[in-house]
Amino acid sequence: MSDSLHLENAATLTTSSMCKSGMGFVELKGDRDDVGVSERVRDDAFLVAVQLKECPDFDLYADHRLFPHRNFVAGSITIYDLRTNLLYDLRPPKAGDLRDTFHAIDFYLPCRALDALAEDAGSPRIDELRHEPGKPFRDSVVNNLVRSIEPTLAVPPEERNAIFIDHVAMALATHVAHTYGGMQLHPVSTTGRLARWQERRAKELLAANLQGGITLTELSGACGLSIRHFTRAFRGSTGMSPNAWLQHHRVERAKGMLTNSNRVLADVALDCGFADQSHFSRTFQRMAGVSPGAWRRLFRR
Repeated sequence: MSDSLHLENAATLTTSSMCKSGMGFVELKGDRDDVGVSERVRDDAFLVAVQLKECPDFDLYADHRLFPHRNFVAGSITIYDLRTNLLYDLRPPKAGDLRDTFHAIDFYLPCRALDALAEDAGSPRIDELRHEPGKPFRDSVVNNLVRSIEPTLAVPPEERNAIFIDHVAMALATHVAHTYGGMQLHPVSTTGRLARWQERRAKELLAANLQGGITLTELSGACGLSIRHFTRAFRGSTGMSPNAWLQHHRVERAKGMLTNSNRVLADVALDCGFADQSHFSRTFQRMAGVSPGAWRRLFRR
């Protein structure tokens, strides 16, 4: 989006690999003269744009049809369907305009992320988001969530909190999917098991922290549950505790490395989150029934 508007240095934030597929934020700030006529934009995604200041009038073309872009005051929100062929004409009028500068934050929401949200909720696939092209509206939830990300866009990448970015993106995507996509939110599970999205999120977090650096507080918080409820529901869904699942995942990862690489056992141990080779060998023997070396000899391809 920033490239199409000739704003190559625009600040951007993307969600982590543990979040839904490819969501992100981009801050668009500049002068109309910097843009003129944009490059054409097309993608399997939607944009949710929040104006941080009053936006100059311009023309929007969707699949070559004109949608005049008018009366976008600060706080205005717009949804753009990038599956249509979009083009922006920001050329200033000859008489000039005191509002020639613009400032907005856009939320990039791929259709595959909407699909994943709907699947987690047990809801039908979302094909459309309810909106009128080029027409602004008000939504305090969208406005406040997008504005909460603005300070993070201003800091260097190494100072950005990835978990915070993921949580804001997930909250925003869920609100948009429910309010404008008709997604029905599932009730809290009372079956003693995690919901599908909770189980997947917990496993992703555990797998990303093989050394065991994540706490039950962080895991349960990511699933919106108390520690007591989370540990019971995790066992109900997987048949094991979070720590036992992590040990199992470590050993399964080690099996793959032993089978498909020539790495020494000490390196395999460290890469799979074990404290040392001795810890690795004891755990592997207990869970696989044979030593790591014997496994490699038996299953080496």
